[in-house]
Amino acid sequence: MDGYAAQIAAPMTMAQRKQLLKHLQDASSIDSLRRPEILMDFFTDSLDMRDLGLAVPALTGLFHLMTKKNLDYPAFYPRLYALLDKDLLHSKYRSRVLRHLDVFLSPTNHLPAATIASFIKRLSRLCLFAPPSAIVAIIPFIYNLLKQHPTTTFMIHRHPHPPYTKFKHNLGNDPYDPNEPNPQHTGAIDSSLWELETCQSHYHPTVASIARIISEQFTKQQYNLEDFLDHGYATLLESEFKKKEKKPPVVEYKIPKKIFSSTEDSEDEAVTGQQQMDQMLDLWDFE
Repeated sequence: MDGYAAQIAAPMTMAQRKQLLKHLQDASSIDSLRRPEILMDFFTDSLDMRDLGLAVPALTGLFHLMTKKNLDYPAFYPRLYALLDKDLLHSKYRSRVLRHLDVFLSPTNHLPAATIASFIKRLSRLCLFAPPSAIVAIIPFIYNLLKQHPTTTFMIHRHPHPPYTKFKHNLGNDPYDPNEPNPQHTGAIDSSLWELETCQSHYHPTVASIARIISEQFTKQQYNLEDFLDHGYATLLESEFKKKEKKPPVVEYKIPKKIFSSTEDSEDEAVTGQQQMDQMLDLWDFE
């Protein structure tokens, strides 16, 4: 009996916690409880473990308690904002976080423009260091946020402060504070999306072309995120192979077959080859 009681009192293992969080993703499971608010401590403890595999389902449970059970949890959006760090876009949970983020930032939640602007700015800043497969999902996601929250579109029309340059001096001052944990006070609403303009010069052609949608007219109502979330290097490479060239690439008029001429070549070619050899020898010191 004592062994059974000790087993009940033992702390929950990580596998058990993940399994329980997975079960609680079904809203009916939470609603079936007589007092579902007792799950708040469980969800917040899961958040404190700083594991994306736990944080995302924990936030989903908290969001359900907030929207359906009138739970007051003011730290929800600061905790959500803290998840968007430099490791997220390299993580296997990237697509899952973006899917949930689309729900959490929905216009039906009536969030302040300053909060939405902070999430837009944070994601834009992460694009500077993200892999191409992540950027092609982030930019359509930002497009949808700008479309759903028109008060944040000033960020794409505003000139950088005072203008960002490509020189090492006089880079300007961005009013956005990336170290501010509260998305309501980051100053992002007064900033600009110069990061996305930078992505228009990205080395990957797919990223560069998608980044240009921010500079064009917003005629499309919204993008279907499912078309972009599961992209990887293999799918990006496959899409490049399937593209049809509108015009043939520019190549040299005459491509040389060899660097030096052999003795069997014509006299002029032999002289030219000898001159090239002499020039190469002058560059080396064999003493």
